[in-house]
Amino acid sequence: MSITTKLINRVQIQKYKQLSSSGYEAKLDQIILDAQFIDLRPLLGEELYNDLLNKVEDGSNQYDDLLDGSTYTYQNTTYNNYGLRVVLANYIYARWIMEGDVIDNPFGATRKLNQGVSEPISFQTKKQLDTDNKNSAYNYWLNVRAFIVRTGLPLYNVCRPQKNTFKISKISTSRNDYNYRYGKRY
Repeated sequence: MSITTKLINRVQIQKYKQLSSSGYEAKLDQIILDAQFIDLRPLLGEELYNDLLNKVEDGSNQYDDLLDGSTYTYQNTTYNNYGLRVVLANYIYARWIMEGDVIDNPFGATRKLNQGVSEPISFQTKKQLDTDNKNSAYNYWLNVRAFIVRTGLPLYNVCRPQKNTFKISKISTSRNDYNYRYGKRY
């Protein structure tokens, strides 16, 4: 398995998201690999993720239904699996909006107003697009996860992934902070 094995490319992303063609493939490749490792790997679990990369690198079509979607039957009901590539496309697009313009455009990401006129996108707008695309990716993931669980795909860890979070708080030795916290008055 190579750390540079990509599960999706620009053309495949463009099936799901409006991503312009450009000469900055190196930036897109970086974002694809980040989205795979940071966003997708925790969802699939280490074993399935590594096996998927190995099979794709070897040219195997074992995971085509998982990657590209399929229709399947479970307990006499037919379901649609949208596939991991649509999940990845949304995670990648969220990252592209936030960091793709670092190299892509000397003026940053822009919003086209009319022909020949554009203006920069605000950070708040970028953040909202990032959040919206991550939410879309997660909702597509729920569909793909149902496919994985219903079809009994081997190597999948059904444990729910948890993000590591921690809080940093100010430690103060100020008498006022101590008094406030412990209700003492002087």
